[in-house]
Amino acid sequence: MTGSVPEMPPALPSRTRRRVQPNGRVHTIRFAVLRAAAQDRDMSSDEETPTFPTTFRGYDRQEVDEYVRSARVKAERLAAALREAEQRLDELAADPAVPLPSPGSGTMGARVERIVALAESEAREIREQAVEEVAQLRAELEQEADQARRFRDQAAKASAEESRRMVERAEKDVAKLRETRAELLEQLVKIGQTVDLVTERLTEKATPKPRDPAPKPPAAIAEAKARLSKAAAD
Repeated sequence: MTGSVPEMPPALPSRTRRRVQPNGRVHTIRFAVLRAAAQDRDMSSDEETPTFPTTFRGYDRQEVDEYVRSARVKAERLAAALREAEQRLDELAADPAVPLPSPGSGTMGARVERIVALAESEAREIREQAVEEVAQLRAELEQEADQARRFRDQAAKASAEESRRMVERAEKDVAKLRETRAELLEQLVKIGQTVDLVTERLTEKATPKPRDPAPKPPAAIAEAKARLSKAAAD
């Protein structure tokens, strides 16, 4: 008997085939989880902290609504990927695999033992990585939701603050207009009084005064007195 490795038997026992088959399903789960995580990381790396244009009343409401809608769509996509990964992970954990004889027990060839050991090692590695990827997807989903809520709250707060400042400015403008109106009314009253006084003076100057009767000459006065004396004597 030579020292070469014995060839693999034509057909593995049914117990052995059933234990090795989940390796293909593990690769499928690994591919789905890694693909969803890679897509989300690519999209996250391309995104920057959004900035919203300001308008007369604060942030542009349309821009804020559009960002919230986009964040909601992304959150739903992450949630779907998370559910898919968790479902596949549950399927992998619930696989009714039949335990194999331990390597080195002499019931399997060396080549079969190596295949089984490699499959078990890879399955453990992929299961651990799948759990890690699921946790990462969940954390990213929560982060996206928190970011969407934070920007929505900031937009609402900025809008409320801008509205408060507008009300304060309007109240100050109204108070200033009332003060100006009072000053104008006072000036109009003074102008009216001045016009009345000027009109009265002009009227007095334009109205002619009655003339005094012309004085009588002294001779006429003496004659009048004589007539009065005579009339009194008679």
